[in-house]
Amino acid sequence: MGVISVTIDHGKVSLECVPLFADLDRQALVSVEAECAWKQFETGQEILAQQDESDDVYFVVAGKAKVLIYAASGKVVGFRDLMPGDMFGEYAAIDRGPRSASIEAQTVCRVAVMSSTYFRTLLLEQPAVCLAFVHHLTEQLRTLTQRVFEFSTLAVNNRIQAELLRLARQSLPRGEIEATTAEISPIPTHGEIAERISSHREAVTRQVSLLTKNGLIERRGRVLIVKDLRRLERMVRDATGD
Repeated sequence: MGVISVTIDHGKVSLECVPLFADLDRQALVSVEAECAWKQFETGQEILAQQDESDDVYFVVAGKAKVLIYAASGKVVGFRDLMPGDMFGEYAAIDRGPRSASIEAQTVCRVAVMSSTYFRTLLLEQPAVCLAFVHHLTEQLRTLTQRVFEFSTLAVNNRIQAELLRLARQSLPRGEIEATTAEISPIPTHGEIAERISSHREAVTRQVSLLTKNGLIERRGRVLIVKDLRRLERMVRDATGD
């Protein structure tokens, strides 16, 4: 499917939600915003294609998107979700390599698109942005390391618990650390969760049913409520030995 986008009114959106620019003053942020193209994608639309040779950087300012990787066999694996404030496309902007994954809009999704040339200039001229980018890359590496550890050492039920905990934490406002409950919306299908943890749908269904029976989670429409975030954290911590 080709990429179809609609340019939207730049004045109605902002990069204020993007942690990369959190330390810029308003004047500097306005200058950065002026360098961006502002686009809207409809639910299900492809924003970026895997192996594409473009190198722009994207910032989600509204809505949600999903990172997808297509295997040679044709299997599609949902890798992670992108929320307002998240960025993608930064790897290609740095190393000029092809896109390592596809990005698809999960809801109506608004993004700011920045040229790789300006992005690299920004990193060189704005130390605060450069430091925030290093922090971003470090966070990505930690997450990848944790996933490799989970795949190598945890039983399937523990990997499911760890993935639900990740989704719950992602649903919280940035910087929120005291929350005891969380709402995951929209709920990934059991098949999507299974893809992320290298398992199968039936195993996810069994574990979700057990966690529901034990009062840890509850489904309400398209929302999955984690009723005791601390308890879920303890379960994962006990399994990983952290």
